[in-house]
Amino acid sequence: MTYRIIAMRDITLKKICAVVLLVLFAQGAVAQANVDSPYSMFGIGQLRDKTMNSRLKGMGGVSNAMFGKSLVNTENPASYAMIDTLAFLFDAGMYFKTSDFSTSNLSETSSNANFDYVAMAFGATKWWRISLGVQPFSNVGYNLVVNNHKDDVGNYATTFKGSGGLNQAFIGNAFRLGRNFSVGVNATYVFGDYETQTTLSFPDSVFMIETRRGIDMLVKSFMFDYGVLYNTKLSNGLNLGLGLTYNQKMKLKGKQTTYIRSIKQSSDSDVEYPIDTIFYSAKDKSRITMPHEFGFGVTLQKDNHWTLGADFNWSQWSKFAREGVNDSLQNSWSVALGGELIPTSSSVSNYFTRMSYRFGAFYEQTFLNIRGESINKIGLTVGVSLPLPRSLSKVNVAVEVGQCGTKSSNLIQERYIKATVGVSVFERWFLKRKYQ
Repeated sequence: MTYRIIAMRDITLKKICAVVLLVLFAQGAVAQANVDSPYSMFGIGQLRDKTMNSRLKGMGGVSNAMFGKSLVNTENPASYAMIDTLAFLFDAGMYFKTSDFSTSNLSETSSNANFDYVAMAFGATKWWRISLGVQPFSNVGYNLVVNNHKDDVGNYATTFKGSGGLNQAFIGNAFRLGRNFSVGVNATYVFGDYETQTTLSFPDSVFMIETRRGIDMLVKSFMFDYGVLYNTKLSNGLNLGLGLTYNQKMKLKGKQTTYIRSIKQSSDSDVEYPIDTIFYSAKDKSRITMPHEFGFGVTLQKDNHWTLGADFNWSQWSKFAREGVNDSLQNSWSVALGGELIPTSSSVSNYFTRMSYRFGAFYEQTFLNIRGESINKIGLTVGVSLPLPRSLSKVNVAVEVGQCGTKSSNLIQERYIKATVGVSVFERWFLKRKYQ
C-alpha cells in the first residue's frame, strides 16, 4: 500500500535574515557620495532602473515578457503566475556605481553604493500568486555651482543642490487564466521626501547678502501598474512569451514646503546664519502627476538552456506636473535586447556548465531635453548566476557599462560602471513524500 504524506517544510529564515543583514551592513559600511547625477535635479529625480531583478539587469533589462519558475519579475506582475506552485522565493540585492561626469573642459568622479531591492513571492493557490517587496523609486543627489559676472554687480554664483529620494513598497497579485494567459497587478505605496535648494551668492562682496530658495517635497501615495502575459509551447522544446505592461497615470499626494530666505555665512567656517524669511508656504495637498507608461516584450526560451528577449517601453512624461508645472519634460522611450545561456543545467561534474551567462544592450531617450539636446542613455550589460551548493538558490551578478548625456551645448556627460549583486533564495513550502 502506498501512503502519500504532504508535509510543510520550514523556510530557511536564517538564510533570509543573513541576506538582509548583509545588504544592510554593506549599505552602511560603504561611503556614499552626495552626487548621484546632476540630471536628478529635474522631475522627481533620477528614476530607478526599469528592471529590478539582478538576473534581468544582466540581460539589458528585458522584462516585459520574462517569466520563470524561480523568477520574481516585478515589471510585469502577470509573470508571478508562472512561479513554481510549491516555491517560496526571496530576492535581495545592492549595487555599486562609479561615474565620471565631464563637460568640454571640466570633469569629476563620483562613487556610491546602496540598497537596490528586496522582494519575495509565493503561491496562494494553483492559479494565484502573491509578491511583495521594497525598492527605491527615485534618487535626488546633485551639487552644481555656476559662476557669472556682471559689471554693476561683480562676480556672483548660483548653487544648485538637491538630496533625498522616494521609495516604494509593493504587493502584487497574479492570476492564471487557463493554460496560456495570466494577468497581474501591483499596488505600490510611494513614500519619502527630497529637498532642492537654489542659492545666489556674491563671493567678492561683504555687503551683498546670499538668498536661498528651498523646496521640500514629502510624498505618501499609491500607484498601480498592470501586466498581461501569454506563453505557449512551440516545437523542439521552445517556449514563446508575449507581454504587455501598463503603468496607470496617477497623482501622487504629498506636502510641499517652499521658502525664500536671506542668509549669511561665517567667514571662518561653513556655518550659515538665517537673517530673514522673505517667503514661506506649506501646502498639505500638493500633487505630482505621474504619466502613463506602456511596455511590450517578446521572449523565446528553450527550457533550461537559453533565452532571448526584446522590449520596447514608452512613457508620456510631457504630461508630468508638480503643482501644475511640468518642468519641460519630453516623452521617453527605450528598447532593450538580451539573452541568457546555460551550457548544461543538469551537469554534476562541471560547475561552470551549470552557471548562467548573460548579455544585453539598451538605448533610451530619457524624459530630459535641455537646450534643444535630448539626454539619451546607452549601455551594455553582462551577467552570471552562481548556483549555491546543494540548493536551487543562486547568486546573481550583473555589470553595466553606459553613457548618459552629452557635452554639446555645454551640458554634462556621464560615463559609468554599475555592478549589481543579488541573492535569489528558492525554498519549497511543501514536499510530497511516498512511503511503501
